[in-house]
Amino acid sequence: MFKFIDHPNVPKTTNGLESFFGHLKDNIGVHRGLSVEHHKNFVKWYLHFNAEKGKKKTAS
Repeated sequence: MFKFIDHPNVPKTTNGLESFFGHLKDNIGVHRGLSVEHHKNFVKWYLHFNAEKGKKKTAS
């Protein structure tokens, strides 16, 4: 429940989580017709690049 204490990139409220998953859902929706495997890879890469973007913000 308190993972945000150990991991500063985890949102502290459900509003941040709902926003994040809303953006993810919108981005997946653009790519209709993906196979299950490609869908999984899309989510993995989305999370990877989002984490990288978060690292750059905290480094500034």
